Amino acid sequence: MSSSAPATTRPRRPALPWLVVGALLFGLAALWALAIPPMASPDEPSHVVKAAAVARGQLFGTPNKVAESADRPGAGTLVRLPSDFAAALALPNCFAFDSHQPADCQDAHLPPADGTVLVETFAGQYPPLYYALVGWPSLFLSAGPSIIAMRLVSAALSATFLAWGGYRLSRLRGNRSGLWGMSVALTPMCLFLAGTVNPSGFEIAAAFSFWAACLVLVSRDGPVSTAALVQAVASGAVLLNVRATGPVWLLGILVVALVAAPRGRVREIVRLPSARWLGAVALLAVLAALAWTVTHGSVVTTHGLYPQYANLKTALFGILGFGFSYLQNMIGNFGWLDAPAPAVTFVAWYVLLGAIAIPAFSAARQVKARLALAIGVVGAAAAPVILQLPTAADAGLIWQGRYVLPLAIGLPVLAALVLAVDGSEGGDAHRRVARASVPVVLVAQVAAFFWAARRYAVGLDGEIVTLHPDWESPIGYLPGVALYAVVATPLAWLLWRYYRPTTAETSPAATD
Repeated sequence: MSSSAPATTRPRRPALPWLVVGALLFGLAALWALAIPPMASPDEPSHVVKAAAVARGQLFGTPNKVAESADRPGAGTLVRLPSDFAAALALPNCFAFDSHQPADCQDAHLPPADGTVLVETFAGQYPPLYYALVGWPSLFLSAGPSIIAMRLVSAALSATFLAWGGYRLSRLRGNRSGLWGMSVALTPMCLFLAGTVNPSGFEIAAAFSFWAACLVLVSRDGPVSTAALVQAVASGAVLLNVRATGPVWLLGILVVALVAAPRGRVREIVRLPSARWLGAVALLAVLAALAWTVTHGSVVTTHGLYPQYANLKTALFGILGFGFSYLQNMIGNFGWLDAPAPAVTFVAWYVLLGAIAIPAFSAARQVKARLALAIGVVGAAAAPVILQLPTAADAGLIWQGRYVLPLAIGLPVLAALVLAVDGSEGGDAHRRVARASVPVVLVAQVAAFFWAARRYAVGLDGEIVTLHPDWESPIGYLPGVALYAVVATPLAWLLWRYYRPTTAETSPAATD
């Protein structure tokens, strides 16, 4: 907005447009929550049981000591829940891993609860924070409705942190590129996970907010922001305590940010009056994460079930052989890895990543930022190797690309911030690329949602468009896709408008 407004005019609040953005992001994640059959998210049965148990004060449960088996994904924990939660565990069995089987085989009408029973979860060793935040609907809803309610709560939490990260990037003076990076960073997989009962979605959203705050803090433009430091501490505290890998991703983000920081910037941050008490909060978050890790065993409890991977060469080549599938999973492979996004989504994202990364690595300035970007890319690529090799012989090659998204999600943002979109001929070219990417993102996101909805409606070998699907979600098959496009379009329009060829002050998202 222009600063020439009359003195009697009440100034616009910069956060207000981001409340709209947050609501739209919640809408997208909520549509994923409604369009996907119950328990059709990776390990969702275990996460639902864990959330319901934590809501009832069962933070630990009882270890289920059974014979080791390759069919068991980790350490089983027994908790006591209403019997309908035990019945809910079987909901995905008829279609999981079979992309050609529609979800009409699922009987979502669970029998009413008849007392309490012991129910097993394989998320028993996970930190309780996420589950405490999402599990409370199970206290007054039966298992079927509570799954949807917990999904919607998870969607709201994730959307809050995603919008907070976007808001922080929009407040960076002198560099409007951050939101371009955000549009590329938020792959369909991020929104899918945000709309299911799975701590990965919340972990990714908290990591994005932490990334945004850290990158703003180490930016060359403007003074150090206390608000950004508060956001970094709050988001980092959540990231540390959502999943066991949180400390690994937080450390990686900090390393990249510190390498990118200009000389003297860290000293400025430490000298902030609020740095001392915020440091104490950060220390408490670190201690909480360490305490849980020390007092709870690894989720990998099997021993020697995959002896072939005791050979370092075999394990290494096995991991590298999955590299392309890891990348695809980061973009969009939904359900139980049985609902891949369509080719148009993958191709679009490869183009989007190339359009932002290649110019960033070839930029003439900001040597430290380009070095930091290279370290981040190498770290994201090496993570499956570093984190899988120690347990490959015991658990097999169980990695999924989504696991590294908390680290990878910040790299397109960093790449965008290396580039200027204002003030020069080169910057104007980058602005035009950022603007041209908007319809590509919109089409790719809607196509991914449509393809996932189709997988459950008719199976991937069924009709592409039909008015008579085998299975329909509460929002319908094609109506749900249309609604998703309706919610996504205003977000695309806001970003398109943000990168119109005018000064940054004319955009609501960048107004002070």
